[in-house]
Amino acid sequence: MNSCKFNGGVVRPLSSLSASHRNLHELDAETQPLQTFHDSGLEVVVSKSERSKTSDPHLDEEGEAEGGAHGQKKNQNIGYRLGHRRALFEKRKRLSDYALIFGMFGIVVMVTETELSWGVYTKESSYSFALKCLISLSTMILLGLIIMYHAREIQLFMVDNGADDWRIAMTYERIFFITLELIVCAIHPIPGQYFFTWTTRLAFTYATSEANTDVDIILSIPMFLRLYLIGRVMLLHSKLFTDASSRSIGALNKINFNTRFVMKTLMTICPGTVLLVFSISSWIIAAWTVRVCER
Repeated sequence: MNSCKFNGGVVRPLSSLSASHRNLHELDAETQPLQTFHDSGLEVVVSKSERSKTSDPHLDEEGEAEGGAHGQKKNQNIGYRLGHRRALFEKRKRLSDYALIFGMFGIVVMVTETELSWGVYTKESSYSFALKCLISLSTMILLGLIIMYHAREIQLFMVDNGADDWRIAMTYERIFFITLELIVCAIHPIPGQYFFTWTTRLAFTYATSEANTDVDIILSIPMFLRLYLIGRVMLLHSKLFTDASSRSIGALNKINFNTRFVMKTLMTICPGTVLLVFSISSWIIAAWTVRVCER
């Protein structure tokens, strides 16, 4: 028992002493200054970090200058895009107004020429030829305005979506509607006198009757289709379309501001006025069309 105690007494103090000496050596090594590691790679790393710390102010100044220039260019780019978009929007609205003016002018001249050619002069006269040339001139100007209008729409699409190529905006649907619009607005009475044979049956005797009919009747009535330009002008001048707050609320609610939405809004606000104007206009156009066809 004494030997066990002696052995245990000797072994334990020696192990504890060795551990304590080992810890002391480690503490001494840790507390020694960095200059003892002159030959190691640690000094190099420390010196690099110290050099980088000493050179940080210059790098910070250069980084701040580059960041400020980049932010300034970005702000200038955003401001330029917003200003360009506003200018394109105003140009598009102005082109729509001019297109409606020339479209209505062509309709008024067509109605005037049709009425005067039945009582005042004939189709062979120079007055009829001059009025038809005026209708053709207004139609060509109208087609040019429509092309410019759609060009501004494509530019607005490029600005809104950050596109660089205009062919991205030329979808098949857009091409189809542009072509259809140009065809509808291009219909007008051609200068000169042209006839075709109209064959029909009488109401009571059912006898076949033939008559020479002027081509101007077929080309004059479709000109009333140009009245669709009124809906476009109403859309572009509507406060729902021009007001920024209304557009932001509509964008959050995923509302598409088009002519149908504006008409629904007008029907909600003033249904009587909208129905009255639409009914009277439809009656006048239908009555004049029936009168022209009966002649």
